[in-house]
Amino acid sequence: MRIKNLMDHPDYLHVTTELLFNEWSHLPSWAGLQQIRTRLIERNATDSREFTLVALDAQNTVTAAGSLICYELKDDPARIYWLGEVITRSTHRGQGIGTELIKRIIELAAQQDITELWLYTPDKQSLYRNLGWVEQEQRVVAGELVTVMVRKLTC
Repeated sequence: MRIKNLMDHPDYLHVTTELLFNEWSHLPSWAGLQQIRTRLIERNATDSREFTLVALDAQNTVTAAGSLICYELKDDPARIYWLGEVITRSTHRGQGIGTELIKRIIELAAQQDITELWLYTPDKQSLYRNLGWVEQEQRVVAGELVTVMVRKLTC
């Protein structure tokens, strides 16, 4: 497995867009391919601290993706940086790919002197707890009950 920055490999934009759409198109933020594509392009602009990483297998197939996002939830201005849009292709789950991708995002965030990351998840609390995340609250996001979690980073 190799992890690449989407900004450096725009040829993976289309398949990454489809991966996100296929997983979450039932939710408003992922209901349209063009909406997702535009968001990925904007997030991965060279002047942004945000980024998207993709995991590739030996055949250069995108097997997973994840992003560092500013203000994923906008209601608390102190919660700036978020881990989001973490997805592993269903055929590749259970192999540790998502975990490695998350670790790399954390590492790159720390290199940017980001001191904490937030996320929300409906069902992967134990995975994130094992990676050092701490539960902060439960709330409804886009009609779905989720847990908001935080992880302090060492820069």
